[in-house]
Amino acid sequence: MLYDQIKKIIGVSICDSESTYTNFLKRLEEGTFTRDENKQTHFCAYFLPYNAKDKKVFIVHHKKSGLWLSPGGHIDEGEGLLETLNREIDEELGVKQFFHKAPSPFLLTITPIENKVQPCKVHFDIWYLVDTDGANFNVDPKEFHETKWLTIDEAEKIVTDRPNRKALEFVRAQK
Repeated sequence: MLYDQIKKIIGVSICDSESTYTNFLKRLEEGTFTRDENKQTHFCAYFLPYNAKDKKVFIVHHKKSGLWLSPGGHIDEGEGLLETLNREIDEELGVKQFFHKAPSPFLLTITPIENKVQPCKVHFDIWYLVDTDGANFNVDPKEFHETKWLTIDEAEKIVTDRPNRKALEFVRAQK
């Protein structure tokens, strides 16, 4: 199921580079898509909350990575993309069943993991835009040092992670 879902969304037009496209296809064929199956390299779902009215994004100062990032996380064994998105949005933002059907991702990136906290070495990131004003957020303080709604310009000043910066570039282009 997960193989088919990922295979269906991989396209050159949403990859941040041609090598990302090639590496996504190659990694997909290796199998073992989740952290439970392969601790070092696996697929993740990230979601960028965006308030179109205020033109702001919601970013988090993640405790494990020490970075300002978009919320999201690993796909668990047995989950599809919709289940992962809804579980992660619930765990990190306290919103249950945000999506009723799987949205289309807007970006695919590959992130080398360079911290000593996790056994992860590479994340294959599937990015989703979450249109929200955040009024129903109930953020889990165990996950983050801090959270903020920021303009793209403000976010770009503190977000250093390349895939997250690519996601911000996408939102900037939508304005």
